[in-house]
Amino acid sequence: MEIYVHRFRNVQTNWLCTGGRMTQRRPAWRLLHRALLTLRADRRGAIFVMTALLMPIMVGIIGLGVEVGLWFQEKRSTQTAVDAAAIAAVYESLNGDADTASITTEATADAVRNGFDTSADTITINNPPSSGSYTSDSGAYEVTLSKTTSLLFAGYMLNAESINISARAVARAVSSGEACVLSLDTSDTEISVGGSGDVTYDGCQVASNSSDSDALSVSGSGSLTTDCYSVVGGVSSTDGLTTDADCSAKTGAAAIDDPYSALATPAYSGCDESGGYTQNATGTFTFDHDDAFDTAYVICGDLWVKKGTLVLEPSLYIIEGDIKSNAQGSISGTGVTIILMDGGQINNFNGSSTVNLSTPTGASAGDWQGIVFYQDRDDASSSTGNNCNTLNGNSSSTFEGTMYFPNQEINVNGGNSSTSTCMQIVALRVGFSGSSAMDADNSQCAAAGVDPIEIPGAVALVE
Repeated sequence: MEIYVHRFRNVQTNWLCTGGRMTQRRPAWRLLHRALLTLRADRRGAIFVMTALLMPIMVGIIGLGVEVGLWFQEKRSTQTAVDAAAIAAVYESLNGDADTASITTEATADAVRNGFDTSADTITINNPPSSGSYTSDSGAYEVTLSKTTSLLFAGYMLNAESINISARAVARAVSSGEACVLSLDTSDTEISVGGSGDVTYDGCQVASNSSDSDALSVSGSGSLTTDCYSVVGGVSSTDGLTTDADCSAKTGAAAIDDPYSALATPAYSGCDESGGYTQNATGTFTFDHDDAFDTAYVICGDLWVKKGTLVLEPSLYIIEGDIKSNAQGSISGTGVTIILMDGGQINNFNGSSTVNLSTPTGASAGDWQGIVFYQDRDDASSSTGNNCNTLNGNSSSTFEGTMYFPNQEINVNGGNSSTSTCMQIVALRVGFSGSSAMDADNSQCAAAGVDPIEIPGAVALVE
């Protein structure tokens, strides 16, 4: 039997009659659309496709994470180096012979030992620090390190080849107490108590910059009672040296910088008392100076009170010579600073003389707050032994504030007795002998405006 196939066409559809069946032939675009829909609904192999698409991102994130970890490692090693450098700078500064060059050398050497590369990295040392809480602290050292690190994966994201990693540290010596007596000379016996001298300092320590084995000496029937002591050299003592039970006494300690080395004598001209001033009459006499601390009251020559009482009004006084009081004389003044020029010194406070002086307080005193005696360091020649500042005889005196004699010795001897709620002595040398007695409770020094002299202890990082 013959089978005839007839094709019927029209403009919109194609029909195929085969074996008595009629089917519709779909356009090609419909077949493609159907195939795409089927492919979209087919979930087989989808993870592979997604993984392929996300793989570059995942590799980038992992690489960046590894690189950030390397940055933190570099930061930690840089911080370790800068910490070591700051501590080394402070330790070197505590060496009495240290200068800027030696401090920089020691700080850099410690940084190198901890990974610092002098050929590629940068180190900066500031004293005092250029920022932070210690910008006015001359005992604090700031060190910054800066280094350049090449970028790997992050370079493509940041469009850069390298980044800068820096670290900063500030170190200083932590105070182990405050000194009420400080001798500045670096040799021989600098603080001595002998004879039947009796010295008591409460609330503070004594300190000596001398490297001598007898830097602090208590001999004979002398006695020294103090919270503690700190000396560069050694101590020679009988049973007369008494310290607190919790005292961590130091020998071989670091020297202490002159706390008033930056204080300069004020400019002045003319004389308020030409040819000096000598008082040899009973009664009370007063230097009445209206300008207070704006200008000084100038005595061109010695000031000598033999009789009567001389009252010093609150002010700054400059004496171009010695100051002395003896026999029946006395000197008193509240809120005064006495500056000794031209090698002037306390020639003698003796006999039955009394001298009662207290330091100025408050902002009006400016740099002179807390200082009762100041010897000009530029004019004063070095004087020790018999040619020095002397308090002796039977005088009874009170001094409130700082007595500063950087080039001369202070001797308290004979029957002199002195009491004070704040007496800070900074001198080339300090000696107590004879039957002298000094009793100072320095608990009121802060109220008197006296700057504390910190005794350096352990070095610590503070920033």
